[in-house]
Amino acid sequence: MKKTIGFALLIAATCAAIGAAATKCRYCQSTSYGSCSYSPHGKHEHVDTSERCEFCGSRSYGSCNYSPHGKHRHGHGDSKCIWCGSRSYGTCNYSPHGKHEL
Repeated sequence: MKKTIGFALLIAATCAAIGAAATKCRYCQSTSYGSCSYSPHGKHEHVDTSERCEFCGSRSYGSCNYSPHGKHRHGHGDSKCIWCGSRSYGTCNYSPHGKHEL
């Protein structure tokens, strides 16, 4: 039983590592986050899903230390706002320009 649980945890950790390393910066193809000398705004920017921030890989919304806007920005998809995750239109408290962007 302990071997089965350990094996399951190992597989889960491996899948998480593979999923996290799957995205690359659109300017330099690095898997890192943070400063990028090839980016026009000086930050790595990953092409990612609506589930993760393109600047840091976090699933959170709100403040982001890696973003040039200071806010997490998720990838497009699933008809959700890239700044807050809402499926609504109109005002967005997390967006730098104050509007939801789907």
